[in-house]
Amino acid sequence: MMAKKWFVIYCKSREEQRAVENLQQQGIDSFFPKISKEKILRGKKSIIQEALFPSYLFVFIDPKDAAFSSIRSTRGVLDFIRFGAKIAQVNIDLIEKLKNICASNNALQSLPEQFLSYGDSVEILHGPFQGLSAIFSQTDGLERSVLLLNVLNQENKISFRNSDINKLEH
Repeated sequence: MMAKKWFVIYCKSREEQRAVENLQQQGIDSFFPKISKEKILRGKKSIIQEALFPSYLFVFIDPKDAAFSSIRSTRGVLDFIRFGAKIAQVNIDLIEKLKNICASNNALQSLPEQFLSYGDSVEILHGPFQGLSAIFSQTDGLERSVLLLNVLNQENKISFRNSDINKLEH
């Protein structure tokens, strides 16, 4: 039976990644949840990775065998989160949900502009317009794109989720 559990660690500001790397060197499994966000840097739209919980990360250790003091003295780590004298534990199901959320967010966040350009034909995969073809016009925020859709012989600009469209190859 596996006795490992997830615990929450508080890190020095902006040193979460350093803590993760140093913990990995010690053979300790850790999880630092990050999500993709759209930022405008020097006038250009780009996607960056940001901490979902700044200054916090999770470690997967056996509470009976773990060297808590060596983890606390790891570069980038300040201490374990505690409730009174008890070190805070996190349910494994919650960690799995967080991993899934981060993975799906990061997969959907790639800008369509990187693989779609104005005039490209796309297929609508889900929703009431499923199976119809449209023309890519522009991005509409991080998770959506504006398509030109011919409905009743009239071209309409309609916003769709990026996960609901696929580029058609000619």
